[in-house]
Amino acid sequence: MSNAKASFDRAFPCLQILAPTALGVTVLGAAIASSVMAQQSLYIAYPPANHQTTADRIFFIGTAPPEGEVSINGQAIERSPAGHFAPSLPLQIGENRFTIRHENRELEIVVTRNSTAPVMPEGINFAKGSLMPVEAIARQPGESICFDAIAPANANVSVTLANRSVPLLPQSEIVSLPANNAVLTGDNQPKIQEIAPEIAAAYQGCATFSTPGNLGVPTFNLAMDSTTRSQPGLGAIEILSPDRVEMAEVIVDAGVARTGPTTDYSRLTPLPRGTKAAITGKEGEWVRLDYGAWIKAEEVRISAAGAPPRSNIRSVQSRPTDKWLEVYFPLEVPVPVSVEQGTRKLSLTLHNTTAQTDTIAFDENPLVDRLDWQQVDGDRVRYTFYFNESQQWGYKLRYEGTTLILSLRNPPRLT
Repeated sequence: MSNAKASFDRAFPCLQILAPTALGVTVLGAAIASSVMAQQSLYIAYPPANHQTTADRIFFIGTAPPEGEVSINGQAIERSPAGHFAPSLPLQIGENRFTIRHENRELEIVVTRNSTAPVMPEGINFAKGSLMPVEAIARQPGESICFDAIAPANANVSVTLANRSVPLLPQSEIVSLPANNAVLTGDNQPKIQEIAPEIAAAYQGCATFSTPGNLGVPTFNLAMDSTTRSQPGLGAIEILSPDRVEMAEVIVDAGVARTGPTTDYSRLTPLPRGTKAAITGKEGEWVRLDYGAWIKAEEVRISAAGAPPRSNIRSVQSRPTDKWLEVYFPLEVPVPVSVEQGTRKLSLTLHNTTAQTDTIAFDENPLVDRLDWQQVDGDRVRYTFYFNESQQWGYKLRYEGTTLILSLRNPPRLT
């Protein structure tokens, strides 16, 4: 077994193939959807046609009838007894063509590997596409705002913004992290992007601004050998006013909260429809909420607010139903929530909330053994449910008005 195949099997011991269904993408185990097998003898679930990536390897995930041999570019690949396969193959910079063959069936897939190497500047200029930030951003007063550029070595580089000059200093190296799927090939270590020091350098500088308002677009300045260059940045910079609160209200059933302002960042607990939070930052099409998460602006309604949304909480009550144990948290405002699951427990955190709790009414039930609560860091309340069994059967979150309802699925009845 190849190292890549072994790595894949260790990471996903039950994963055989990803197959599209009417409900989205489903992970299948020992069987492939019969409709797929009926339509074609050779099926590739990943990568899609004309795929682009910056990774130096790629997995081919697919299946074919167990009889016969599957080859990629003439090389036979290992398969499971059911016919599934997931080999990892190297990629060269540029276009990579792969021919996958099984008996008389043949598929061709083109994968383009894009370079992550920094673009070098031409002459006494900034390197194309190197100026950052690349989108309009908004930050709090006193929050650090950083600028990046690639320019010729030994140049004097600065940014002019709001009648201030911010020096950008050369950096010794640029460290980048590989894509998440690099863990499957055992090559997930940081990589140093080398810039020929005699040709160019990466420059960086940060500054804080205390006066609210639109500061405009930064101007990047370069001076070298009696030559000067100035180039406008790509996005305006705004400092938000603490006296003018903007509120975001989630308008989708499950708002996708992330740790940062792109889909590369990790997902956090989805926010139920109706959740409200103050906006503390903006970047492109994303807004930052006051408890730290980022969400796409299209998933929220933005409006002016007299004060940041905050709530007290007093009583908590449970109501058993046929399939669920529903726990009611009456609030003054629908606040952001976070859920953490562990062995025999589930923790629900209410952000921007202060406890005034004296009474918790909890009916006897076969699911929950104990419920604890504590105030955390002054503005968060954490409720921890301890279960009778190690197995958890799922949960749901929703708001009805300003009351948060946590639904815990009961164990199935054995007959």
